[in-house]
Amino acid sequence: MSVRILFLGENWYGSCARACCYALRRLGCDVTDIDQQTIIPQWRQRSNRAIRRLLHPRILREYNQLILDSASQTKPDILLAFKGSFVTVATLRKLRSSGITLYNYFPDTIPSEHGNLLAEAMHEYDCIFYTKKFWSGNPPDGLGKRPLVFLPHGYDPEVHRVTKLDAEESSELIHDVTVIASHTGYKEKLLQGLVELMPKLDLHIYGERWTYPGRAPELKSHIRGMALAGSRYARGICAARINLAITSWTGRLEVDETTTRTYEIPACGGFMLHERTPELLELYEEGREVAAFSSIEELASKIEYYLAHPEERDAIARAGHLRCVPAYSYDERMKEILRHYEASSRSPCAVAS
Repeated sequence: MSVRILFLGENWYGSCARACCYALRRLGCDVTDIDQQTIIPQWRQRSNRAIRRLLHPRILREYNQLILDSASQTKPDILLAFKGSFVTVATLRKLRSSGITLYNYFPDTIPSEHGNLLAEAMHEYDCIFYTKKFWSGNPPDGLGKRPLVFLPHGYDPEVHRVTKLDAEESSELIHDVTVIASHTGYKEKLLQGLVELMPKLDLHIYGERWTYPGRAPELKSHIRGMALAGSRYARGICAARINLAITSWTGRLEVDETTTRTYEIPACGGFMLHERTPELLELYEEGREVAAFSSIEELASKIEYYLAHPEERDAIARAGHLRCVPAYSYDERMKEILRHYEASSRSPCAVAS
């Protein structure tokens, strides 16, 4: 049986939502996707954001009506929302009344951090597939009574792959250490400490919010502006001698142990120097498939060591790639969701191998 899926998420090239949507199609599912960016404006200027806030109730109604209209036309077996920030409780209840199974693949830490709308709607899903291991012992927002399944991040085989660089890209993107990540205070503090220990380090930082006022002045010369995305992101990873993977720790008891980069860097064939966490060490063998650190001092020491040992660095990158590909792809993650649906509905799914 070919499963009909109504998929909600952002469809830009390189997004995790798009990766899941296209993986489902490769697996033989009949997927109708609604790209929320075609309805929800992505305006950046402050004046435009103010206008968007005024229009938000109308935009929200139009988006949810589009979901209901699409479901009425395509009659999906499953609604799969990737995060689902703008889906209302009323919409989900109407879909359930039509016999549609409601799934949410939630990639972030805590739903309520994205507002009350999402926090309330999460309680309506028939199953939530979560990416943060701490949920298993401490589900946030009162979600402990909902069916929960741990399903880690992955990589997109269409985007995250070994890529050859031309001369211009090589001169621009080859650095000793590359960080591709949005700003957090924790990342800033760690990198600030790193450049204090290694002031001459060839460190390049790509990502959102690094240029905001008040950021550490020590990092200014290392910041390269907006994040690399899509194919350019993959080329940036391939070009770097060392790709630094920092978690998104925020000072709470609950912490991230992996990020999307945990999977995307090895999939691109890049050498990964990752914060040491229990989950990381379940995924890769330290010293053979990944390098790891637990302090700024150890980070500086590992950078110095691996820059001086390129053959060992390349061997670890190759082994990490073999471990990651194809086992940690979003195709494999989506197979898990389809298996869950098959087990819960007792309807056999025709999944492409």
